[in-house]
Amino acid sequence: MVTVEFGPSRSKRFGKAVAEARSVGVCSKLARDRYAARFVLGRDRGTYAGLACLLERVRHWRATEVYEGDGPVSAYHAKEMAWCASSQLKSFGECRFRFDWGVLPRCSLCPLFDAQRAIRDALGENGPPGMVFEIRFGPRLQALLRGESPSSSEELDADWHVPDFAPKEWRASTSEEPPP
Repeated sequence: MVTVEFGPSRSKRFGKAVAEARSVGVCSKLARDRYAARFVLGRDRGTYAGLACLLERVRHWRATEVYEGDGPVSAYHAKEMAWCASSQLKSFGECRFRFDWGVLPRCSLCPLFDAQRAIRDALGENGPPGMVFEIRFGPRLQALLRGESPSSSEELDADWHVPDFAPKEWRASTSEEPPP
């Protein structure tokens, strides 16, 4: 259960924040211009998205407080957790975030967080698949690597200057060979 208490505020967007809180969570009025929106986090992507949108709107206000259960939490971390969880549920239906670089602070608030999987990721048991880069050399570089000199047709004239704009016949060329 995450509770967002906000208001009063002189912001022009205060009315929109109240309307948004009423539409996405259980919203109650605590005092004059002071509201509390409660979110029961489970597996519903819409709940996380609603929490994230509300926090995006009110987290900068001085009178905004966020609680997980009875303890206060960072509004920023709660917002980040909500966006992340919403994205993970939309894409995969569960959390598949990789913990190769450790556990982020936002994850400590998330009900989708699996500590055992995070430990295995951090220890390198579930490492990401390796990347393979292929580097191909052009025919001129291959000839130079073999110790051959480029053919006489490819050698440049000593008086040749680089043009300001590529000639039309160069632009039409699509082969790997340099244009004539």
